Amino acid sequence: MSLTTNKHDTVILPQLSEAREIPRPSGAREPLKVSVYERVSKQVAQLVPIFPYDDAGAIVPCAAVMWGGPEREHGQYFHWNTASEVVITWGSNNAMLSTGQIMATQKYHGVNSFLKDEKDPEAFVIVTVTQRQSTEEGQKEAMVAKCQECKQEMIRHEYDAGPFGAPDFDPARFGREDDFIRQFSTQAGSSEFAAIRNSAEGRACPGCGFENVPLPTEPWNWTRMVKQTRIVNSAYHALTAAAEAERTA
Repeated sequence: MSLTTNKHDTVILPQLSEAREIPRPSGAREPLKVSVYERVSKQVAQLVPIFPYDDAGAIVPCAAVMWGGPEREHGQYFHWNTASEVVITWGSNNAMLSTGQIMATQKYHGVNSFLKDEKDPEAFVIVTVTQRQSTEEGQKEAMVAKCQECKQEMIRHEYDAGPFGAPDFDPARFGREDDFIRQFSTQAGSSEFAAIRNSAEGRACPGCGFENVPLPTEPWNWTRMVKQTRIVNSAYHALTAAAEAERTA
């Protein structure tokens, strides 16, 4: 909004109809506040949304924590996302991301531990990666593996990531239509990628034939998060079924 003056240098204020207004809250998402540090201390996988909102139009900050140690290995893969991502570093030591650093990532970017020496037990980094979910169709992601020998792309696992409320949302893509807790598409797609990448076919480079070592999955734990979400949904349905049986007995 700009102010203009007339020839007498009198400030002319814009009409109210010209001013932009922030719309009132819809009530669809209750305002919440969490501590990133408290939430990260209890999460079991990387890129866990720290708020329970991941529907169309939601701003979704996801937390990740990496640390070093003599036996730690994280590997590397590449990620592509139609949604823009912003990384905030909430604390680090001996890492390539500095404490307090804010960075907008490229649509296609490499992912690893971001530690300078992942064998250093004093090395760590805590970040949030935030994306805004699309309200239109066409939100997609891809996980990419490159050969450790010839560096050429050997796996590209691309998947639809349309969020709940978007025109192309598919409730059965990563779960069931009656799920109480939706699978987060980034974790579910990443779990599928890890299974492909670590299969016998996925480790062999189709270009040079090199047998790649498996991608370490323990530091990422996507599959555990997917399985836990499935168990949570099963538990919810078990409880509602028991309540209905009691009501009709």
